[in-house]
Amino acid sequence: MLPPMAAHEIFLIVFLILFSIHVVLERVLTVLNLRYVRAHAGAVPEMFKDAISAENYARSIEYTAARARFGHVTAIFSALLTLAYLFTEYIQGLTLLASELSNYLDHPFSELTLSVVQVAIFLGVNTLIWLPFNLWDTFMLEARFGFNKTDLKTFVMDRIKGLILGVILGLPFLYAALYLILYSGPWGWLYAGCFVIAFQFAMMILIPLVIAPLFNKFSPLQDGELKSSLEHLAERCKFATCGIFVVDGSRRSSHSNAYFTGLGRARRIVLFDTLVEQLSIPELSAVLAHEIGHYKLKHILKTMVFGALYTFVGFYVLDKAIHWAPLYQAFQLGNHHIHEKGLLAMMIISGHFTFWLGPLMNALSRKHEYEADAFAARATADSGGGGALESALIKLFEKNLGTLTPHPAYSAYHFSPPPLIERVGALRRVSAQIAKSTPAGAG
Repeated sequence: MLPPMAAHEIFLIVFLILFSIHVVLERVLTVLNLRYVRAHAGAVPEMFKDAISAENYARSIEYTAARARFGHVTAIFSALLTLAYLFTEYIQGLTLLASELSNYLDHPFSELTLSVVQVAIFLGVNTLIWLPFNLWDTFMLEARFGFNKTDLKTFVMDRIKGLILGVILGLPFLYAALYLILYSGPWGWLYAGCFVIAFQFAMMILIPLVIAPLFNKFSPLQDGELKSSLEHLAERCKFATCGIFVVDGSRRSSHSNAYFTGLGRARRIVLFDTLVEQLSIPELSAVLAHEIGHYKLKHILKTMVFGALYTFVGFYVLDKAIHWAPLYQAFQLGNHHIHEKGLLAMMIISGHFTFWLGPLMNALSRKHEYEADAFAARATADSGGGGALESALIKLFEKNLGTLTPHPAYSAYHFSPPPLIERVGALRRVSAQIAKSTPAGAG
């Protein structure tokens, strides 16, 4: 009869099982998706045969395949990196490096400072490790398909600005969060959660007003038919905003987007300059109505509430884990009172315990997308409605080379917005309902 396993042995086995499931599942889904997409490569789906050219459809399949191959490489590298972090002396080495830095500066670090320094070093090294992949993605893969507009100078400056922001905002944030979780007693996880949520709210104000302008130029939308149409739409939907801005997204990429950001007086509508060039006024109105729909239907509030709950649960688990000896024994981290080691271990392994939440969140997000689409169709019924939004989505698909025929299992796991073919089908059903409910001659 086998002797009973210790808690740390059980924990290690559970982690390795979940880690393997996570890695294998995502690779299998990627292979299934690529085969499925290629199996439908013969002709443009019937629904889009008059709207999407065969050439762009073929290019979208090629782009999907290229991203899948790159995804295989990065996923395998990430898995090996995780194992290296956990089953070598890497974490202990970070502790030693932080201590050596303290000695070099001739200023002994407190336990809190030691924790912050270790986390900062870990994040910095991790960024450097992934830098070649980011360079390849930007200057090779995206450039191959005509998306990349970033030059090396802009790429480097973006990283430098990010580093400076990390020092100015990230280090104080780390100090405060770690102090609360490590030294505030049994309710430290709750205090830390409250602090992080408050910080996120502050960022929602600072990002549009201070941080985003460091990376891009935001210009007020010029007076004209487009501005009048969008302002009229916002007024009709009773959506208060502090302005409509165009961002120079074309400096970095030809991908398109639209969003609204900020809170209160900082709330603004943002359109990519590429989007303004690609879509007509009715189409842009429909896209904006979709974004307004998310706000009016309280999708953002619901997401924020869920995020707050997730934050509190996460900090509660972290609080218990960094004081739990089996975590340290499983990965041979030594004394479980050296909490910074447990913190780093949790940063490395947590995603492999929570990956299954992704499809659940995607399902909720897809539900919200359908609802926002329906809102947009009704809000713009007098200027194109669902037809205008459908036309906009198809144009964006063509410009962004989206995957038109993803495997159902892959899209359920990965897709936050619904696949275009399902989204357009739903839009057409909503448009038909609107047409039936509209009296003859109305509008």
